[in-house]
Amino acid sequence: MKSAKSPLFLILATVIAAACLIYALRQRENMVEESRLAMGTIVQIKVPLRPGLDKKAADYAIDRAFDEIDRVEKVFSVYRQDSEISRINGLKLGEEMKITTETFSLIERSVEYTKKTSGAFDITVYPLVRLWQDARMSGRLPAVSEIKKALEKVGAANIILDKTKMTISFAKDGVAIDLGGVAKGYATDRAIKVLQEIGIRDAIVNSGGDIYCLGARSKFRPWRVGIRHPRKSSEVFMELDVMDEAVVTSGDYEKYFTLEGRRYSHIIDPRTGYPVGDYIISATVVSEDTVRADMLATALCVLGREGLKIVDSEKAMAAIVVKDGDKMKVEMAGNVRGSFRVYQKKLSQ
Repeated sequence: MKSAKSPLFLILATVIAAACLIYALRQRENMVEESRLAMGTIVQIKVPLRPGLDKKAADYAIDRAFDEIDRVEKVFSVYRQDSEISRINGLKLGEEMKITTETFSLIERSVEYTKKTSGAFDITVYPLVRLWQDARMSGRLPAVSEIKKALEKVGAANIILDKTKMTISFAKDGVAIDLGGVAKGYATDRAIKVLQEIGIRDAIVNSGGDIYCLGARSKFRPWRVGIRHPRKSSEVFMELDVMDEAVVTSGDYEKYFTLEGRRYSHIIDPRTGYPVGDYIISATVVSEDTVRADMLATALCVLGREGLKIVDSEKAMAAIVVKDGDKMKVEMAGNVRGSFRVYQKKLSQ
């Protein structure tokens, strides 16, 4: 004989069900996140709520972080005529310009990494970038003579920095710099700094693939970053658990173009004047700051396996995806044990 359920039992069951629902909702609502368009990409900031941190405080912190990203863009964008970089690029031979400490430091650090990477990363690549952008728009490959002429203006040795006067000048007419390879990383680092100054201990800033993971996702779990398949956007082939580090992936995922039936990467080799070939498909770097990861990821796309030695000396970690016949292969550098989880060592194209 079945006994009837008591009203007390039904009440308890209802309470338990409601509690489970509330818990589930809290699990979904314990993260404050916002996405905005900035620096030519989608920037996303997430802040998990913690005891003592409510949504209003998290929203305020996120707004201030986005304000800082906007400020950095106004300083370093080559597409804004009023930016400090655009004014620098207007310098002619014999002219010099006093610049901010912030800009001086970032240019100085970029020049340092040009030396470390044997010219594979070089912010004076801008004349070549413009040449290939014009080629993409016109549908015509640049002539060898055009590439040679642009190459004459490329080289970090053409940048003259005077730390005493905080000035910059160029050794040749037509030299121009593009900090696009590090500006997103710098803006990401600055956004994290602003969040920390406000008192945020855990957050993630994702500037179109330039990611910094501050603290942890929760008390029991670090931030988890998925690296998507270079040729299958719906698939993730590698994951990383990250705390207080940057993760940057560079490659020909989407920023590529096709001319005369051939695929060209948006990354230009400053040493040859041509886009990097399709042998190196992508490079992912984990480092203590996003600027360094940015520079190393770009250099790896140019240098390939040779660049992995540099990663070891920089106390960073890296994984590159290279062509291996009709498949793709993952190769690594640095102390990656327990950090990179690769689902397939060889990937289909």
